Amino acid sequence: MLVDTHTNLMWYPDHMSEEFVQFAWEAKKAKMRITPDVYYAGSAEKYKNAFDSTPEALLKATAHCDKVIVFGLWAPYCGIRVPQEMIADFARKHSDRFVGWCSVDPNDVDCVDKLVHYVKDLGLRGLKVAPIYQNWDPQDKKHLPLFKKAEELQIPINIHQGTSFVRPGPLKYANPIQLEDIAIACPDLKIIISHMGHPWETECIVLIRKHPNLFSNVSALHYRPWRHYQAFITALEYGVDHKLIFGSDFPSATPEQVIAGLKKVNDIVDGTKFPRFPDEVLHRIIYENWKQVISF
Repeated sequence: MLVDTHTNLMWYPDHMSEEFVQFAWEAKKAKMRITPDVYYAGSAEKYKNAFDSTPEALLKATAHCDKVIVFGLWAPYCGIRVPQEMIADFARKHSDRFVGWCSVDPNDVDCVDKLVHYVKDLGLRGLKVAPIYQNWDPQDKKHLPLFKKAEELQIPINIHQGTSFVRPGPLKYANPIQLEDIAIACPDLKIIISHMGHPWETECIVLIRKHPNLFSNVSALHYRPWRHYQAFITALEYGVDHKLIFGSDFPSATPEQVIAGLKKVNDIVDGTKFPRFPDEVLHRIIYENWKQVISF
């Protein structure tokens, strides 16, 4: 069963600032240069279409997925404002395949109330947050009530913990290790760390090894072949390959493009004595490991 655990619904100019799409385009050009066959550009025309994920585009891109998790980040700090009602409406209209997760800004004084409203009233079934996009410190105890509430609601969360192309985004809040206080305070909260926390993949790996309910998705890794290979082999060596979960991060790439990219993990070591990442483990990452975190 193919489950895409990480897709975005948003488009320019309704939900993204001019500055955000400028930086998104520059980052995408770097991906296109290194991995020209496994990226999604959205349009051959202006850069402003480079990060668009309209309903039509998302439906087409995920047509071969059995289930899809969709969210829209609420991060005014870096120029992203996705109405959560739009996510809920889209998920309701396409409930045969799509499950909507909400996003709140942990800096908002009413973030806990918003989370309850989105889950109980709008029917959204998970939470998406991102310190580097929203400018909040994962080690600040003032944010723990939000995660305690998510734990109480028994919903999983996705945290973008890793670098990004956004200029104002604080890298000081981006290392996955900074999530450990939340993991300790909320032991029953299931957390998916996006993108293996790149470029701190090793820190992500040792963190999810320690905490039973911490996992990581593998979206946006295949664009950088050497980092991709190192991250997967390190996960294998630390025995956490079963905690890696498939996601596309569309419109960064389509699910099919990500699968194609993941299957190239060993290409960079062809003809060498470096260890190869096992095909059967890759199969489980793509089709099986999501079952530990998500139920439909």
